[in-house]
Amino acid sequence: MFDVVSIGNATQDVFIEVPGRKQKGCILLPCGSKQEVKSIFYATGGGATNSAVAFSRLGLRTAILAALGRDETAETILKELRREKIDVSLIVRLPKFNTAYSAIVTGKGYDRIIFTYGGATTHLKKESHISWGKLGKTKWFYVSSFHSKPSLLRKIFSFAKKKGVKIAWNPGKSEIAQGLKKLGPLLRKADIVFLNGEEAKLLTKRKGIADGLRALQRFGPTGVITLGAKGSRAFDGKKIYRGKARKVRVKDSTGAGDAFNSGFLAAIIWGKGIEKALRLGAKNAEAVLVEIGAKNNLLTKKRAKKYT
Repeated sequence: MFDVVSIGNATQDVFIEVPGRKQKGCILLPCGSKQEVKSIFYATGGGATNSAVAFSRLGLRTAILAALGRDETAETILKELRREKIDVSLIVRLPKFNTAYSAIVTGKGYDRIIFTYGGATTHLKKESHISWGKLGKTKWFYVSSFHSKPSLLRKIFSFAKKKGVKIAWNPGKSEIAQGLKKLGPLLRKADIVFLNGEEAKLLTKRKGIADGLRALQRFGPTGVITLGAKGSRAFDGKKIYRGKARKVRVKDSTGAGDAFNSGFLAAIIWGKGIEKALRLGAKNAEAVLVEIGAKNNLLTKKRAKKYT
């Protein structure tokens, strides 16, 4: 029996620190030039692996459902997941496709630009790929950007409700683009929905955060919206909760959202209230922001306990 199954994508990431200058929100590099890279760093990534490692380090019994190819990159990802004590028996191997890959361009004081190749992640489409018997042996699903057919996502949500599994959902851009009306049936099956500020505006068509949270809650789930340096908000249908964000020196923002969501959900699984969940989410995100890579500085259960 698992505490949580992380469902989503799994990638190999390469972080490339470039010397270009920043102007009007863009990193400027001259065309046709050869640029010396300041540093390069390899890590595994994707919402499913980021959250699975976060949950496992927080002491939760964790499994992962994602699609990999049968290449060297897949073996690297599997090796890391096993080292982090994550059950990989739900991993789907698709030999006709390469494992997903991301090149993340960043620089001192810059936000990042991510170039993504979906690979095997985008080809997890058949219900027969999934070991449904094993998938149901958990308390929670944490579903991040899945890049699958909408019908498969609907099947997973319906399966969860049938088995009494709770759902925490961080929808991706393709799902958000469908709007509230089309996502309504899935939102009604979710227990918690995570969005950042821009995603909340796109999905709910509400400019105000409070109005966006109320729009989400009409479908039933607790809504959680992250606002970067402005903290976070959550609404359970009765009260709007406010979470604070501490100012830190940001080295890389990749994976901060996954860290926040994982910390929040871990606190909920431990039986803590929303206020403490917002606090742990923020602390886990802060830990990631101050180091390169989405997993290097994730909180352990021992470190997390003082925040809950």
